[in-house]
Amino acid sequence: MTRLLLSYPLGVNTPVYKGNPPVVIQQQSSIAQGDAYNQFIVSSLNHNGTHIDAPWHFNPQGKKISEIPIDDFIFTHPVVIDIPKSDDELITKADLQPYEHQIAGADLLLIRTGFGRIRSSDPDRYANHNPGLSASAAQYLMIFNSLRAIGIDMISAGAANHPDEAVAFHQIILGKGRVDGKYILVIEDLNLNQDLSHISRVYAIPLYIEGVDSSFATVFTED
Repeated sequence: MTRLLLSYPLGVNTPVYKGNPPVVIQQQSSIAQGDAYNQFIVSSLNHNGTHIDAPWHFNPQGKKISEIPIDDFIFTHPVVIDIPKSDDELITKADLQPYEHQIAGADLLLIRTGFGRIRSSDPDRYANHNPGLSASAAQYLMIFNSLRAIGIDMISAGAANHPDEAVAFHQIILGKGRVDGKYILVIEDLNLNQDLSHISRVYAIPLYIEGVDSSFATVFTED
């Protein structure tokens, strides 16, 4: 069995979405300085690094991250599609429609744009000029009954320089205003720049923090 890590480690150099505060890691005690143990204080916005958007992020009636059962973060029918996009471009319904047969029956859709390749080499561009999904893409994805989550190789599913589309996408995909309670989780800032042709199962495990909308996640695959 082969496992691939799809999440990035959280660190002080983690790119942050346009205008968000950076990650701060402070050593609180140090063996090297004579303390009995090492210990750190980690301060971060809960949307820095690889994380999962739960419904309450944009849906005032939606679930918080700690209210979602752990089984809902295990996916047995993941599908990977390639939709190349560059700075500030939007993924629309028209981009997704050619993959309708692959998406149907999937419980997790991983959208690989290729933008993740610049995460380390050009973090400012990665953070401030990311592609994103449009409102039309969200409306289209919501028609697939089996789909429970999408994951993307961008810092956010919302394009930093298309704020109206970013808000609309998140509101629709996270179920705002729906009476049936349907929503699709959004996994952001994934490392999809690797061979994913043989994956059969994906675990996207959040840190359960009470009272918050979303949380950091460790995401890995099995083939």
